[in-house]
Amino acid sequence: MKIKSSVVLAVKIALFYCTLAGVCQSIHAQTEMQFRLVRNTVIVVPMMAGGEGPFDFVLDTGADTTIVNPSLADKLSLSSLSHIQQTTLAGSQASSVSRIASLGSGGVQVKNLPVLVHDLAEIRKMDPQIQGIAGQDFLSHFNYLLDYPKHTIRFELADEIRDAIEGDRVPVEVVGNKMIVALEARSYHEAKLRLRLDSGTNSVVVMRTASQALDLLTHQNGLAATSGGQVGMKVGRLDQLKVGSQRFQDISVALSSLDSSDRYGDGLLPTALFHALYVNNRESFIVFNPKARKK
Repeated sequence: MKIKSSVVLAVKIALFYCTLAGVCQSIHAQTEMQFRLVRNTVIVVPMMAGGEGPFDFVLDTGADTTIVNPSLADKLSLSSLSHIQQTTLAGSQASSVSRIASLGSGGVQVKNLPVLVHDLAEIRKMDPQIQGIAGQDFLSHFNYLLDYPKHTIRFELADEIRDAIEGDRVPVEVVGNKMIVALEARSYHEAKLRLRLDSGTNSVVVMRTASQALDLLTHQNGLAATSGGQVGMKVGRLDQLKVGSQRFQDISVALSSLDSSDRYGDGLLPTALFHALYVNNRESFIVFNPKARKK
């Protein structure tokens, strides 16, 4: 999500298995993907979908479910299984539910993956090549190291990345397909917050309930752009944000008019706030700004 001021993804041993939900994945050790950034925030990688492609997909930890644009659904001949109403910070949109035979790139694939089909017109305004969003239902199958300076995302088979890095292991609360991180924030008041890890935003977002607990004042109006559309938000500043051993001073935040909820927690924590992060979905922890382990 982009805040504009107004006054504002070496192939080795392969494994294959199926989850209890019937979703199957295959992964090769030490698989690394190169990604590009759209507007300095949105992570885009080429991925094969249903054996065709590659197509450009956004990797979004903040999206519960993988989404494909209707044009790609037509190309892949995806059939509609049902319909749902999807709600985002930008509003509500009707979507059809389908299932894709496989999605992935190189040695990293998830098979038999449920997907939503709806119009991605808003995010395609930023980049018309984008055909889908690979959400947390895809990413949660893997452990990976996201490196912004190198523009790479490296997936691990066993524990080779975990054992090669050091840093604070920040626990993650997994709620459905959402990763919630506990942290401390300070404005006029201090508060402990639960923010949803989101690679689709470049700004910390704080819900109304949390902003009231912090007594967070607004300084200007802002316009937030998300994959669901543009959202008008107030903009304020936090004196300090503490995530594990990582501390940020005097940072801009977007203030949502929505109350804190199970869906969003107390707001959103952008992955772009860090140079790199290691996400361990098997053990439910994250290492922010990890360093190479000393030998």
